[in-house]
Amino acid sequence: MNWEEKIEHLAARARAEAAPHVDVAQNVLHLLTAGPTQPLTAAERLWMWLAAGASAVAVPAATFAILLYTRSASPLNEIVEAISWAVQ
Repeated sequence: MNWEEKIEHLAARARAEAAPHVDVAQNVLHLLTAGPTQPLTAAERLWMWLAAGASAVAVPAATFAILLYTRSASPLNEIVEAISWAVQ
């Protein structure tokens, strides 16, 4: 029996085995929900508000940057097309 036949034999035996039924969802959910919640510390609150503020500033800044890029890209494309004959 060569290696290929041995591997095929092992694969056939593995396919024939039934997978064990394991239900751990209830135990995991119980561990996740067990215990009282801990209040946030002052440092955690500070970081939370800092992240919220940074997000509030980032959205308008990204919108402005996209609008500025789309307005400035058109003239640049026209210049590139006008001088593209020199590159070829």
